[in-house]
Amino acid sequence: MPEEPISPSEALEPSWRPLGSLQRRVAGVLIEKAKTTPDAYPMSLNALTSGSNQKSNRSPQMNVAPTDVEQSLDELREMGAVTEIQGSGRVVKYRHRMYDWLGVDKTELAVMAELLLRGEQTVGELRARASRMERISGMEELRP
Repeated sequence: MPEEPISPSEALEPSWRPLGSLQRRVAGVLIEKAKTTPDAYPMSLNALTSGSNQKSNRSPQMNVAPTDVEQSLDELREMGAVTEIQGSGRVVKYRHRMYDWLGVDKTELAVMAELLLRGEQTVGELRARASRMERISGMEELRP
């Protein structure tokens, strides 16, 4: 017996969901800091809040509270994008799992971080900005 088509109202929800603006910012900060300041990575809640509120290399600028960042971290952890670890001392720290979660290489992750931190950009802007995290030899590396 042939299967009947599923009506749109019966369709399953996709297994992925778009990230909210603060989730994008927190994920971008984790990636950026892992690549640019590895001595300060993994990151504490306070460091992530500061990175999320940073005025340079961010668009739009945000002014978020630690409780909001913590909620975003919890949501990202539930999705499998972030891991909570016990740092030295009693401070809980966070690290990203974006290589596995997104299935990307180092260059793609650097570009993704820039998109998460700044939003839409030209290929030239992405190359220039992502190059601070990973060497990108030419524009052709960024084209599909």
